[in-house]
Amino acid sequence: MKEKLAIIDGSSLLYRAFYAMPLLTDSQGRYTNAVYGFLNMLLKLYEELNPQYVAVAFDKDKHTFRNDIYDDYKATRKPAPDELSPQFSLIREVLSCLGISVLELQGYEGDDIIGTVAKNMEKQHVEVAVVTGDRDALQLVDQDITVHLTKKGITTMLAVTPEVMKTEYGFTALQVIDMKALMGDSADNIPGVPGVGEKTALKLITAYGTLEGVYDHLEEISGKKLKEKLFDGRDKAFLSKELATIRCNVPIEYTLDMFLPQPRMEEVTALFRSLGFKNLLNRFSAFDRFAAVNTSLNKPELQLLTVQELPPEKMANQIVAVEALYTNNLPVPHVTTLAVAVAEGVLMVPHDKEEAYLKMLPNALLVVTSDGKMLTKVTAAYAITEKGSLFDYSSANVKVEQFPLADLTLAAYLLDPTRTTYGLSYLSERFGVPFDEDMTDDAHKAASAAQFALQVWPQVQESLKNIGLVSLYDTIEIPLIHTLAIMEMNGFTVDVQKLGTMEQELSLAADRLEEAIYDDVGEVFNINSTKQLGVVLFEKMGLPVVKKTKTGYSTDSEVLEELKDRHVVIPKILQFRALKKLISTYLEGLEPLILPSTGRIYTSFNQMVTATGRLSSSDPNLQNIPIRTEQGRHIRSLFIPGKGYTYIMSADYSQIELRLLAHLSQDPTMIDGFLKKQDIHRRTASEVFGIPLEQVTAEQRSHAKAVNFGIIYGISDFGLARNINILRSQAKEYIQAYFNRYDHVRGYMDSLIENARETGMAKTMFGRIRMLPEINSKNFNRRSFAERTAMNTPIQGSAADIIKMAMNAVQKELEQRKLKSCLLVQVHDELVLEVPEEEREEVAKILKDNMEHVVALSVPLTVDINYGINWEEAK
Repeated sequence: MKEKLAIIDGSSLLYRAFYAMPLLTDSQGRYTNAVYGFLNMLLKLYEELNPQYVAVAFDKDKHTFRNDIYDDYKATRKPAPDELSPQFSLIREVLSCLGISVLELQGYEGDDIIGTVAKNMEKQHVEVAVVTGDRDALQLVDQDITVHLTKKGITTMLAVTPEVMKTEYGFTALQVIDMKALMGDSADNIPGVPGVGEKTALKLITAYGTLEGVYDHLEEISGKKLKEKLFDGRDKAFLSKELATIRCNVPIEYTLDMFLPQPRMEEVTALFRSLGFKNLLNRFSAFDRFAAVNTSLNKPELQLLTVQELPPEKMANQIVAVEALYTNNLPVPHVTTLAVAVAEGVLMVPHDKEEAYLKMLPNALLVVTSDGKMLTKVTAAYAITEKGSLFDYSSANVKVEQFPLADLTLAAYLLDPTRTTYGLSYLSERFGVPFDEDMTDDAHKAASAAQFALQVWPQVQESLKNIGLVSLYDTIEIPLIHTLAIMEMNGFTVDVQKLGTMEQELSLAADRLEEAIYDDVGEVFNINSTKQLGVVLFEKMGLPVVKKTKTGYSTDSEVLEELKDRHVVIPKILQFRALKKLISTYLEGLEPLILPSTGRIYTSFNQMVTATGRLSSSDPNLQNIPIRTEQGRHIRSLFIPGKGYTYIMSADYSQIELRLLAHLSQDPTMIDGFLKKQDIHRRTASEVFGIPLEQVTAEQRSHAKAVNFGIIYGISDFGLARNINILRSQAKEYIQAYFNRYDHVRGYMDSLIENARETGMAKTMFGRIRMLPEINSKNFNRRSFAERTAMNTPIQGSAADIIKMAMNAVQKELEQRKLKSCLLVQVHDELVLEVPEEEREEVAKILKDNMEHVVALSVPLTVDINYGINWEEAK
């Protein structure tokens, strides 16, 4: 078997890794996302190709021999982003520790070094894998040289062999150069022949073989214009060929033995840990050549116990870790595998013993798990009914016994709310605690997870303490698990008969609109096809083109909104789309989600999704039902009180974010308006326009409302002008007048940005954090986004915290009073309950008292209470 060398285009892969990964920083604030992505790619390379030898080639400098040939070569290239530039030296440091050779030479590009080494190794009968994101390298493809071309981020690669060149591209490796000579390359600023694109170049090269062949047969080429372009562009074509050709004779010294990785174990371990790459140590150790890299994080051995060694009663008064695998049977999941860990070891619980162990959880000193809500729901199932099947119940108002809980995933979310996943592998990497995720059966997986949970919890707890998150975690987020578990098990009753009727009505309305659209444009076409709609609107009807995409005309909602006054058909298309979305998402989409035995829909409330701390809802998303249109609002009428209940009750905070802005900024004018119970938007209009309250017009109030809410989100004059359709200069005057009258708000916003620059984060009133690594970026757009986030987070995040506190307080009092009424849904600043007639007044008072007094502010929190026979009527 041939020896194998993998030679990596370092610059190409680091760029791709940078844009494929979200921005990451280590504990010192160094950007690490490109390096992290690069190392993941390197691991994937080992896993898939397992080369004996590895080398990485970089560009040494911007100026190469090609610039001597053509001054404008790569002249249009933008400099590397500020967040990427320092990662080039960092990846060199990492590669040095890993013992991987780095090749670079003044005056030449990395491609030339790769070509030189690859062709020379081919002569020595070494199999070569070139790994790059640059299609220029395809010219190197040969019998023993395969180019592995990154296709999607850094995770998917196309292995290009001579055979693949023919089937995938339609030309040979050497013809890559001739193609580029004709069509040029905008990325490298290679001119090519002006007016000749990829299709024409392919046609010519296919017909005549090479660039020289094209010009040898110039008189035979059909098409006067093309012939003229080729004649006039001859010099540029041959110049381009020289620029596009990879030099395979670079004067660089090397031997194959140089490319055998020789990692320096202690240095690798220290560096990876300082970068926060602890999990990568485990993965590198899977290969023999890196076996000693991570001795401290080798896979742990499971310390298994028997039922006799860990009977259920032994779980009392000590910290235990519980991990389970579930089938998500609505409304309550079912445990398929259960494991319990204590200090002495871990037990894989037999199926006939699960109930006994779960019933002991309230007696433990602390229960550590990675999914507290699922565990809460499944333990609640054992107390739901004493008759019949374990999961056979049809009423809401579920009673759940609380137990002392620590949720690892929730803690990880609070420590970094911008991530998308918080699995145990991430926790292992972050905290340096070994975790074996390669168990082959479910029982051992659960046992491994339980053992890991017990071991990592002290470090997680310490991190919460160090960043000041313990109070938020203990008093808001952990109690919320109990509240959300109950709400998810309660479900929301749907009027199935009305659902069918409404679906028929809206479908008929959509059909009528469809016919009206065809009549307006004079032809039948697929309204849902962006391409066909674009042709009709912009070619046949001649409407102005607002925006184009790579595939043609854009017909998104923003474009259509801009055109809606240009032709009568545009509003109909917008309405048609809205109806179709309502039908597919909220009518056809709801029906399969209704549980026949209860008539209820069971949504999931996601506690660890949004960076702001707000809850989200999924399967179905009950927070996103459109309420700006009559048909959208009418969807809410499908949600009704269940059997034994009379009303749907809604409790909605009034202008909570503006009240928080008044409190946090301590602006006397804004506080005065709220204390006097004035219409805050009318008051703002009065202040901004310098007129008495009673003279404020509806339009002025509307503009003031846009300013009020825009300020919270750091709106620009451009954004405000677009939102309320005024001149940008006028919007700038509005914002300036606002800050003149509410000067404490301006000072507060400025202080938030300054504090974020110093600390690298934003905080809510209750300690919730959001890391802002780009707050000091030299890139204007990234820095501006971070600044807007710094201004918005304390307000929006504090509002999210308050509604969570209110939910917990309301749920606690409902339980204490043993009321039948129950929480069903939380939508932004609104709580929705189902209530029997006899409890209506009592529950309204509970809502008002708890929601308005859950926190003391400089201005009053006010709550609007409404009720009705369905959710729509309750609003």
